[in-house]
Amino acid sequence: MTEILIISHSSEIAEGTRSLVSQMAGDTVIHASGGVDGGIGTNVDQINDMLEKIGDDTVCFYDIGSSRMNLEMAVEMYDGPHQLHISESPIVEGSFLAAVENSVGSSTEDILEKLKTMKK
Repeated sequence: MTEILIISHSSEIAEGTRSLVSQMAGDTVIHASGGVDGGIGTNVDQINDMLEKIGDDTVCFYDIGSSRMNLEMAVEMYDGPHQLHISESPIVEGSFLAAVENSVGSSTEDILEKLKTMKK
Protein backbone atom coordinates (compact mmCIF):
# COMPACT_ATOMS: atom_id res chain seq x y z
CA MET A 1 0.00 0.00 0.00
CA THR A 2 1.11 3.54 -0.70
CA GLU A 3 2.48 5.48 2.25
CA ILE A 4 2.35 9.23 2.81
CA LEU A 5 5.05 11.63 3.97
CA ILE A 6 4.08 15.10 5.22
CA ILE A 7 6.77 17.79 5.55
CA SER A 8 5.94 21.15 7.09
CA HIS A 9 7.74 24.08 8.64
CA SER A 10 5.49 23.60 11.67
CA SER A 11 5.32 20.48 13.83
CA GLU A 12 1.70 21.38 14.63
CA ILE A 13 0.75 21.46 10.94
CA ALA A 14 2.57 18.19 10.22
CA GLU A 15 1.07 16.36 13.21
CA GLY A 16 -2.36 17.96 12.80
CA THR A 17 -2.52 16.94 9.15
CA ARG A 18 -1.43 13.42 10.03
CA SER A 19 -4.10 13.25 12.75
CA LEU A 20 -6.86 14.48 10.43
CA VAL A 21 -5.91 12.16 7.60
CA SER A 22 -5.49 9.18 9.95
CA GLN A 23 -9.02 9.64 11.24
CA MET A 24 -10.37 9.29 7.71
CA ALA A 25 -8.02 6.59 6.42
CA GLY A 26 -6.57 4.88 9.48
CA ASP A 27 -5.04 1.99 7.59
CA THR A 28 -2.73 4.28 5.59
CA VAL A 29 0.81 4.67 6.94
CA ILE A 30 1.51 8.38 7.38
CA HIS A 31 4.89 9.83 8.32
CA ALA A 32 5.08 13.46 9.40
CA SER A 33 7.92 15.84 10.17
CA GLY A 34 7.75 19.51 10.98
CA GLY A 35 9.78 22.19 12.65
CA VAL A 36 13.42 22.22 13.70
CA ASP A 37 14.63 22.26 17.32
CA GLY A 38 11.21 23.31 18.61
CA GLY A 39 10.87 26.16 16.13
CA ILE A 40 9.79 26.74 12.57
CA GLY A 41 11.71 25.18 9.69
CA THR A 42 12.57 22.03 7.80
CA ASN A 43 15.74 20.02 7.72
CA VAL A 44 17.01 17.57 5.12
CA ASP A 45 18.40 15.30 7.85
CA GLN A 46 14.97 15.01 9.50
CA ILE A 47 13.46 14.14 6.13
CA ASN A 48 16.18 11.54 5.52
CA ASP A 49 15.33 9.99 8.89
CA MET A 50 11.67 9.78 7.85
CA LEU A 51 12.58 8.19 4.51
CA GLU A 52 14.53 5.47 6.33
CA LYS A 53 11.25 4.44 8.00
CA ILE A 54 9.12 4.03 4.88
CA GLY A 55 8.04 0.54 3.97
CA ASP A 56 6.48 1.04 0.54
CA ASP A 57 6.18 3.49 -2.33
CA THR A 58 5.46 6.92 -0.87
CA VAL A 59 3.75 10.12 -1.94
CA CYS A 60 5.36 13.16 -0.32
CA PHE A 61 3.65 16.47 0.48
CA TYR A 62 5.25 19.71 1.60
CA ASP A 63 4.03 23.13 2.66
CA ILE A 64 6.16 26.07 1.50
CA GLY A 65 9.54 27.26 0.28
CA SER A 66 12.50 25.41 1.70
CA SER A 67 10.42 22.36 2.62
CA ARG A 68 10.25 21.58 -1.10
CA MET A 69 13.99 22.15 -1.54
CA ASN A 70 14.87 19.96 1.45
CA LEU A 71 12.41 17.27 0.35
CA GLU A 72 13.86 17.25 -3.17
CA MET A 73 17.40 16.89 -1.78
CA ALA A 74 16.34 14.04 0.50
CA VAL A 75 14.55 12.25 -2.35
CA GLU A 76 17.63 12.63 -4.57
CA MET A 77 19.82 11.10 -1.83
CA TYR A 78 17.39 8.25 -1.10
CA ASP A 79 18.79 4.90 -2.20
CA GLY A 80 16.16 2.59 -0.78
CA PRO A 81 13.97 0.12 -2.64
CA HIS A 82 10.79 2.21 -2.78
CA GLN A 83 9.64 4.84 -5.24
CA LEU A 84 9.19 8.35 -3.88
CA HIS A 85 6.85 10.84 -5.52
CA ILE A 86 6.69 14.54 -4.63
CA SER A 87 3.19 15.89 -5.05
CA GLU A 88 2.48 19.49 -5.99
CA SER A 89 -0.97 19.23 -4.39
CA PRO A 90 -1.91 21.22 -1.27
CA ILE A 91 -0.53 19.52 1.83
CA VAL A 92 -3.84 18.94 3.65
CA GLU A 93 -6.16 18.31 0.72
CA GLY A 94 -3.59 16.29 -1.20
CA SER A 95 -2.58 14.01 1.66
CA PHE A 96 -6.26 13.55 2.52
CA LEU A 97 -7.13 12.54 -1.06
CA ALA A 98 -4.12 10.23 -1.29
CA ALA A 99 -4.93 8.47 1.98
CA VAL A 100 -8.61 7.97 1.17
CA GLU A 101 -7.76 6.67 -2.31
CA ASN A 102 -5.16 4.37 -0.78
CA SER A 103 -7.68 3.06 1.77
CA VAL A 104 -10.05 2.00 -1.03
CA GLY A 105 -7.29 0.14 -2.88
CA SER A 106 -6.14 2.65 -5.50
CA SER A 107 -2.64 2.08 -6.84
CA THR A 108 0.12 4.63 -6.38
CA GLU A 109 -0.17 5.52 -10.07
CA ASP A 110 -3.92 6.09 -9.75
CA ILE A 111 -3.39 8.27 -6.68
CA LEU A 112 -0.80 10.37 -8.52
CA GLU A 113 -3.19 10.86 -11.45
CA LYS A 114 -5.95 12.06 -9.13
CA LEU A 115 -3.56 14.42 -7.37
CA LYS A 116 -2.68 16.04 -10.70
CA THR A 117 -6.20 17.43 -10.87
CA MET A 118 -5.63 19.45 -7.67
CA LYS A 119 -4.02 22.87 -7.65
CA LYS A 120 -1.64 24.19 -5.04
